Amino acid sequence: MASFLQRIFPPRISLVHATRGRPQQARECRQNWLSAAHRPSRVEHIFAVDSDDPASIAQLSDLRPHLVTPSGGGCVAAWNLAAEQATGKILVQLSDDWLPLPGWDDILVDRIRKVNQPLVLRISDGHRKDDLFCMAILTKARMKQQGWFLPPAYTGIYSDDEFSFRAFEDGVIVDARDVAFTHCHPNYDDSVPMDETYQRQNANAKYAEAKAIFLERNPGAKKRWFVKDHWERRWIPSAKKPTRA
Repeated sequence: MASFLQRIFPPRISLVHATRGRPQQARECRQNWLSAAHRPSRVEHIFAVDSDDPASIAQLSDLRPHLVTPSGGGCVAAWNLAAEQATGKILVQLSDDWLPLPGWDDILVDRIRKVNQPLVLRISDGHRKDDLFCMAILTKARMKQQGWFLPPAYTGIYSDDEFSFRAFEDGVIVDARDVAFTHCHPNYDDSVPMDETYQRQNANAKYAEAKAIFLERNPGAKKRWFVKDHWERRWIPSAKKPTRA
């Protein structure tokens, strides 16, 4: 019956959820987002779990996570694998530390509107004031246009720089910074521990290497995309590539 209904009412939105080392938190995150959705039956949730993370595999096995081989691809490979399996017209990058708004699914559909066009929705986390997108929310058409959900040249950091920079350059942004999801991250909340997963993703030694990859892949960024420090990015807008509200 479920597959029959899914054929008639396919998912509008796919939550592509990379997780590592936090199976209980990941499960709770999934439940929070599905519970807060106005139409949860039209939301598809897909886990991507590293194959060398046995605790997550065991504790999330009933939710059928898509496994990622330990190829060094990091969380970017996990998100990309989940996105490749996604069937919704809108794809949302989810990690364990995000909280949704009530009716978030209708909000995203209403703000994007033209879900068959290549578009990126720019929301807020209530903290960042720069031009780095805090969460990748895009149409399936945009993923097909750029060839990936997040650029697979990265394992984690600076994948969001390239995602954001190219969205600006291509003029595909729908500005929805008045829509704010809560990011429960230790950078913003002292009560959140800097666990092993955060440390892996934010190791200082990786920043220089990842930035070099970014500049090599995006030579125009030297004039248009400025990194003040690890937490602040600025884009110099082009008059011929406007975003829309």
